[in-house]
Amino acid sequence: MRKVRVAVVGSGNVAEKYVPHLQQSPAVELVAICDPRVEHVRSFARTHKIAQTFHDVEQMLAALDFELLVNLTPMPLHAPINRKALEAGRNVWCEKPLATDFAEAQELLALARERGVNLWGAPANPISPAFQFMARALATGAIGQVFAAHGIIGSSGPAWPGSAWFYQKGGGSLFDVGVYNVTLLTGLLGPARNVIAMSGTAIPQRIIGGETISVEADDNTALILDHGHTVYSVIQAGFVYGAQRQDLTVQLLGTAGAISMGGYAWEPGAISLYRGDQTKAPGKWETFQPAEQQPYVWQSGATYIAECLATGIQPVLSGAHALHVLEIMQATHQAAESGQRIAITSSFPWPLATQEG
Repeated sequence: MRKVRVAVVGSGNVAEKYVPHLQQSPAVELVAICDPRVEHVRSFARTHKIAQTFHDVEQMLAALDFELLVNLTPMPLHAPINRKALEAGRNVWCEKPLATDFAEAQELLALARERGVNLWGAPANPISPAFQFMARALATGAIGQVFAAHGIIGSSGPAWPGSAWFYQKGGGSLFDVGVYNVTLLTGLLGPARNVIAMSGTAIPQRIIGGETISVEADDNTALILDHGHTVYSVIQAGFVYGAQRQDLTVQLLGTAGAISMGGYAWEPGAISLYRGDQTKAPGKWETFQPAEQQPYVWQSGATYIAECLATGIQPVLSGAHALHVLEIMQATHQAAESGQRIAITSSFPWPLATQEG
């Protein structure tokens, strides 16, 4: 397997997860890390044994030959950094979302095609064993036809120093955590055709790093997606959840059974499968642990893409899916503000089930 030269932008909390995962792959040669915080990025590079540091993305792109840029910066910086990398002819893996504006993300994907490179975005949960187990169960009709699904995800919200941007415009609970279930359920049930929603700010002020800030973004959101053919999914995301049962965070209900998932969509747990109609022909719940055979972590997307580039394998993940998820999230806010159902115009290659093995 050849090695793919990779450079990372952003040396914050997320990079602490991504970088070790990248470095353990035989397909990755991590050649540089970039961050405007000079001393911080130098310290990070020493800790993780990264040879080169840069403080400016354009300088790194001009000075260094590499194939894949991994963008781990705060959400408002995603689009401009992605654009610079694509213009320089680099493939890009971006933490979610691709951009904070759907039209801008469309332009970025068009730019990638024009330059002969690719743009992919987190979340990577369609490559998880849990997702693939559920996708194959649906494809084989194990629980009949699925017309209804629900996913809920959240917490009391980020509070560590430097996390204020989660509560500013372009942040919010939907873009930070709800994105995982939007990705999961569109990946399982297919592209959405329209959305209706409620979204707002329940707690107008937060304390971050000892300072009180005003909240501009949503911290409590609920949306309903219409996937076509009378298939609906309900998604809730919030920064107002003090506690939540983690043994059932996602559920898909079929005409001949049901599937539930434990854990959160960024770290899926056990899968429970019920075959039968509880009213007409009662069955029983069976529990499966797909992650035991193939562990999955949320930060594995960039490594997966590097390995696909190294081997020539077509990724399950696509920029088109990430774009579709972004359109849904932007349309969710529009639907909440207007009280109207908002049509979704984008789509992506589906289904995403792979062959077991």
